[in-house]
Amino acid sequence: MIVEGRSFSGNERNCVFLNTGEAAAAKGRFANVSAVSGLDFPDDARAVALVDWDHDGDEDLWISNRNAPRLRLMRNDSPRTNHFLSLRLEGDGKTTNRDAIGARVEVIIANTAAGKPRSIKTLRAGEGFLAQSSKWLSFGLGGAEVIEKVIVRWPGGKLEEFSGLEVDHRYHLAQGKGTPRVVPTEDRKMKLIPSIQEKMPSSQVARIPLVELLPAPKTLFTDFEGKEYELESEDGRLLLVNLWASWCAPCLSELSEFAQRHDELQKKGVDVLALSVDSLGQDPSTRTNAKLLADSGKFPFEIGEATEALVASFQSFHNTHISLHEKLPLPSSFLIDRKGRLSVIYKGGVSVDTLIEDADHSERDRSERIAQAAPIPGQLVSHPKVERAAVKSAVELQVEYGLGLQNSGRPEQAVPLYLEALKLDPENSSAHHYLGLVRHNEGREADAIKHLGEAVRIKPDYALAHNSFGIALLGKGETERAVKHFRKSLQLEPGYAAAHNSLGVTFHRQKKYADALENFHQALASEPNWTATHKNLGLSLQGLAGEVLGQPFTVQNGHPDHATMHAAIGNGYRDQGAIPEAARHYQWALNLGPDLPPALNNLAWIRATHPDAELRNGAKAVELAERCCKLSNYQIGPTLDTLAAAYAEVGRFDDAIRWQNKAIELAGATDTTELQKQLEFYRAGKPLRK
Repeated sequence: MIVEGRSFSGNERNCVFLNTGEAAAAKGRFANVSAVSGLDFPDDARAVALVDWDHDGDEDLWISNRNAPRLRLMRNDSPRTNHFLSLRLEGDGKTTNRDAIGARVEVIIANTAAGKPRSIKTLRAGEGFLAQSSKWLSFGLGGAEVIEKVIVRWPGGKLEEFSGLEVDHRYHLAQGKGTPRVVPTEDRKMKLIPSIQEKMPSSQVARIPLVELLPAPKTLFTDFEGKEYELESEDGRLLLVNLWASWCAPCLSELSEFAQRHDELQKKGVDVLALSVDSLGQDPSTRTNAKLLADSGKFPFEIGEATEALVASFQSFHNTHISLHEKLPLPSSFLIDRKGRLSVIYKGGVSVDTLIEDADHSERDRSERIAQAAPIPGQLVSHPKVERAAVKSAVELQVEYGLGLQNSGRPEQAVPLYLEALKLDPENSSAHHYLGLVRHNEGREADAIKHLGEAVRIKPDYALAHNSFGIALLGKGETERAVKHFRKSLQLEPGYAAAHNSLGVTFHRQKKYADALENFHQALASEPNWTATHKNLGLSLQGLAGEVLGQPFTVQNGHPDHATMHAAIGNGYRDQGAIPEAARHYQWALNLGPDLPPALNNLAWIRATHPDAELRNGAKAVELAERCCKLSNYQIGPTLDTLAAAYAEVGRFDDAIRWQNKAIELAGATDTTELQKQLEFYRAGKPLRK
């Protein structure tokens, strides 16, 4: 949803409703006080948590948003003339959890008029969507000045009364103690400075300072003569890669400013590489205009042409950092820092003043970069959990970008990213896994096994890593260990095609062709078009054919017909009396070629006539035999013989007799003694057993 640019929010302002209580005029309805509350911000708000932040007895609100500001503290500074009571509960850890989640608390006010509502609250874990309010329970007491008692029903079922509590105090209530303990109010060390949010004007231009600094894509561009150059910045200098087109007025204006203020950029260490995309558009004639501009001598910086691969690389980089995967506009620019890392993305025109200001962005620390990346000013929350979350986000980004490079055929560029991710978080199972795969493909099996072993140690339920670990072990000849990890992968993710394929390859090497075929077919059930598995299937079929038929099955035109091979192997097993194995191969043949007559007929015969009830299935026999006969328009005698046996198996003896007579008729001068015997069985109302 976010990738497509949609949101749960319809640009609706926050809403606040007031419980009108017993007010007659309200007629039991809530009053909309959104505007007067001061809470009706135009935020894409997500969650609300209640807490008495300033310990003044009324509840304040923390509100989280999907956009900026990510957090708002709305402090309740309304004049207070009424009284309050705040309670923190503690269970005994035996009959009640320590946090006392689920406890029900009732505050009894002295001299309360009969019929007035009781003040009751339940301590809950979770308050609406994505929120957990404070575990302090706050009670508004109105004008009441005396508390008679507090009754707590603990989650374990016990009732306990606490007395001696005074209004406008905070108390700790421990289960089984019976006596409240006063909790003194302490000043918070964190001082929050109130601010006024100014609504940002809408704009088609975006400046995106990056928090995590990833290596710039390694790709190629060309000059206007078609000569290729590697995209790389000079050591110790910044490089602005600018994408432009000759028909784009903002692009030309931007290039003109870069030229006019070239000395300022050079002094700040910023080089410009302006790459035209005219040749990539639908109207290639505009390339002539771009070349004329490049040859005009107006621009004191390097000008060339972007390749499709270069644009795709920067689009991919953009998508890694930004959830909304919109196509890059023109102009677009990317600032590469002095260490070859992408520092800032500019969508739309960028001024030289902004470039000079951003030149040192990547030299700031992570917290400073986070502050710079926020579209509106604010305060960072300094807390170990926040810092850990920032590091976790950095690691995930490193791994995601590395995997994109690896999947696009650039594993050597992915390795530094995985290593950096592991430097930040040595226990990241994904980084270990993908790095292990790269090392395996490089033939560095010791490194591969080390990292893949770490991946499954850190995350034992990581099915993909178990399969990858098994492949590396198999490459080193540790077959028994490899099989254990393949099986573990399938235990975690039943039907996982890659693990079935891996097991199939293992069994093929051991010449256990039947087991290999079983796994290859299960792999194809999940991934029917997986070319490698089809190839492996053919090799195991040829191996099994050599065992069962006494010679490898002939491959027509260099391309094995796997369905026909299965049918032939089924015939071999049938001739040896191994009917269950024959039936399995006929079924596999039909999975690959549903209209293969020999497999249809032979499997139908087994399902109709075999003495073993576990192999018979009359309904299936009828289905198979009818399909087979339709293919020949009911004109082949042996298939009609099978159809008759199938009908007899399901008790349709009239049909069995009719088609058996037709089979005898088509037999002609051939000896029909056996067919006549079968006909007598059907006339006697007996199914055939062979």
